[in-house]
Amino acid sequence: MAKTGKKSFPRLQIIGRLELISLPGLDANHIIAKIDTGAYRTAIHCISCREIDEGDKTILEAVFDLEGRGATTLYFDSFMQKQVKSSFGNSEMRYCVKTPIRISNRTIISEVALTDRSDMRYQVLIGRKTLNQRFLVDTSSRFLLGSPR
Repeated sequence: MAKTGKKSFPRLQIIGRLELISLPGLDANHIIAKIDTGAYRTAIHCISCREIDEGDKTILEAVFDLEGRGATTLYFDSFMQKQVKSSFGNSEMRYCVKTPIRISNRTIISEVALTDRSDMRYQVLIGRKTLNQRFLVDTSSRFLLGSPR
């Protein structure tokens, strides 16, 4: 039998284009996320970010308000800035942090970009770097892992 060159991923879970996720590191549960295989990196709505010098180290202060649940300020010791192309095709520098993302029964430590998504329909966008070799996306379905509220 000839080899097709296709990879085999026997434990991939099928998810829909919208799913409920949790962000334990951000103390946010049951958040509606858009699953976007066209996006490389995962992006999370952040009202504001700023670096704070604390003597010998710099920390990142980030203010979140996911789905109107009230502003939460979190601090990150480890962060970076990366050049990211927006959905409009513009390149911009964004702060990125690593945080756990819980999708179904899987918790994935993922690098996420923090950006103002207040004008977007969904405040969390899960990109293919987080999905890679873990999930298959059925674009015709929504909430295969459970319905919202």
